[in-house]
Amino acid sequence: MRRLLLLALLALVGTCKTNPHTGRSQLLLFSESEMNQLGQQAYLEMTGPQSGTSVVANARYVGPLQEVGGAISVAANRPDYQWEFKLIDDPKMINAWALPGGKIAFYTGIYPVLEDQAGMAVVMGHEVMHAILQHGNERMSQSLTAELVLAAAAIGLHDSENRDVILGALGAGAAIGVLLPYSRKHESEADEQGLYLAARAGYDPEAGIGVWERMAALSEGSRPPEFLSTHPDPKRRIENMRKWMPKAKQYYNEAPRKMPNWKLPLPPGVSR
Repeated sequence: MRRLLLLALLALVGTCKTNPHTGRSQLLLFSESEMNQLGQQAYLEMTGPQSGTSVVANARYVGPLQEVGGAISVAANRPDYQWEFKLIDDPKMINAWALPGGKIAFYTGIYPVLEDQAGMAVVMGHEVMHAILQHGNERMSQSLTAELVLAAAAIGLHDSENRDVILGALGAGAAIGVLLPYSRKHESEADEQGLYLAARAGYDPEAGIGVWERMAALSEGSRPPEFLSTHPDPKRRIENMRKWMPKAKQYYNEAPRKMPNWKLPLPPGVSR
């Protein structure tokens, strides 16, 4: 069993690939087509007719999402993605997400934070880049690897009196020392590349700073220490965005078309 686990871990090392957008090596155990299929299935389960989710059909509110999504999808240049953009009616949920293969969802509660279409484009760029950068694939691969390491340790420690304590420490170390830092790295990568994507789509990237300032105000005093969080501190994100802004503005200035930037209409039950 030890030999099998060692062989499995060596095989995992051989599945690392260099991401063309970031230049970073990633552990990717699943093909992109597999991830896209999983994304399509999950999207149906989370937003389809049998999900119980209230998807907004009113064009006044979902229209901006479709318009921004169309521009982002063109700039993303992923013809292999089957793009879908849905607005979920939940005034208390300040969130948005993307699944592999171009499956996007925003919640109505995030509209006041976004404020306008440029703000929406920056957040959508962030979510879309999570998919394009294969962060979901990497997280699944890292979790599987951690499970294999813990399984190998459990076999090696089967006669130890301190087995449970050691395994607990290893599990916590993997979470705090590997999984959480990589999660924060994923967020920073999506912040940067998403900002560039929104700019290439023709949306002023300056809107991103206002979005994260409003996000920071909402989470003030309620966040755990950064080293225990899946996301970077909002102030750090704003600092990074200012650092990336000159490059983002260059992309914006070179965009073939500047997109209109209308204020987002607030859906029923949502207030600024």
